[in-house]
Amino acid sequence: MMYLIFTKKSISAVLILVFFFSFFAIIRSYAGTFFKRDCITVIVDAGHGLPDGGAVGTDGTVEQEINLKIAKKLREVLEAKGIEVIMTRETENGLSDLKNASVRQMKVDDMKKRLAIMKKSNADLFVSIHINSYKTASASGLRVFYSPKFEEIKPLAENIQERMADVTGAKMSVVGAADKKLYLMKNPPLASILLECGFLSNPEEEEKLRSEDYQARLAWAIADAVEKYYALQKSGER
Repeated sequence: MMYLIFTKKSISAVLILVFFFSFFAIIRSYAGTFFKRDCITVIVDAGHGLPDGGAVGTDGTVEQEINLKIAKKLREVLEAKGIEVIMTRETENGLSDLKNASVRQMKVDDMKKRLAIMKKSNADLFVSIHINSYKTASASGLRVFYSPKFEEIKPLAENIQERMADVTGAKMSVVGAADKKLYLMKNPPLASILLECGFLSNPEEEEKLRSEDYQARLAWAIADAVEKYYALQKSGER
């Protein structure tokens, strides 16, 4: 009889332990939902990636290389501000892993993989870093585009351009809705902004864009605008 009582007590104790361990496991798994959503999450997208190098400057500068350098610097500044960052790429290579495929096929695959990152991220903002090019060397300045699906993000796009211009002296140009032909901007699952940080076809801007200091200034300006925009949103202001 004593053996049976002991067994029942043991079973009860085990059940209680299982209950508490399960309870704390559930609480821990939802900790991000309950306690971390006050933290902003930004996807930082370094545009292009080999074999798609993007634009090439008059002095041979490859766009994807500069995009990645700015993106990494942006991540560093955002994280220092307490903002979580997801990078779409961290090497010179694009996201496609297709074998024996054309550059076009790999680029399409790359875009699909970036969109997949956006969909599963639960992020607040997608920022894609690019550099422009044009047929004439005189074209210059900053161009910022936002997804027309998220018109409410336009003030942030404007603020980013203003801060970038403030710290670099670059000319402010276009702030507008992105062309819906741009794959990642036509129907994104979250607020999305595409930044054209200058023109590689302009020798003066190409030289600046190759400068680590200039890249750092651009990164700081973008991060500063993002931080202030979401701080105002939290406070209920617009």
